[in-house]
Amino acid sequence: MTLKAILAALALGAAAANAGATVLTFDGLTDMMYGDGFPLAANMHYEGTNLVYEESGYRLTLNAPGAAAGAAHVGDGTFDPQTYNWHDGYENGADTFVTLTRIGGGRFDLRSFDYYTTGSALSADGNLQAFLEGGGTWNTALDGITELRFTSGAVNALANVDVDAAGTVPLPGTVPLLLGGVAAFCLARRRRT
Repeated sequence: MTLKAILAALALGAAAANAGATVLTFDGLTDMMYGDGFPLAANMHYEGTNLVYEESGYRLTLNAPGAAAGAAHVGDGTFDPQTYNWHDGYENGADTFVTLTRIGGGRFDLRSFDYYTTGSALSADGNLQAFLEGGGTWNTALDGITELRFTSGAVNALANVDVDAAGTVPLPGTVPLLLGGVAAFCLARRRRT
């Protein structure tokens, strides 16, 4: 019984270490295209000319001010499935951009994301953070933001967006193990008395 208690405590500690963490994987985006006459995924809808995608409490909005209603679209097949990808210019109208926000509003912490772009300015709450070009991983944390914005190059893709609701602090890996060990010790000692 002591071994079960130790394993249960370790599992509980590991779960606490990951509380609040979310990775937007876009696993549901498997078709070549969504929108502009192609069916939308269940977690997508239009708001005027903008195309909204929602996953795990977050929303990416393809803001397409130059597109006709219902014409904005993602997933042209330029990149692998399970990425959020879009084009600026002719296909979605000029001056498109994508915003990442929490559903219902509120602050969040950005940890990292993978990208490929032919040129995108990255802003957080209106403050320019970087100009992205080519492919790579952004891994500079941005804490307590309400909106992340990507301007659009001709070609753009996002994957594995790692975010947390603001204020959740991931515990270091050793803390849950320590707590699990203390809990197991207490349970074992209690059984002996």
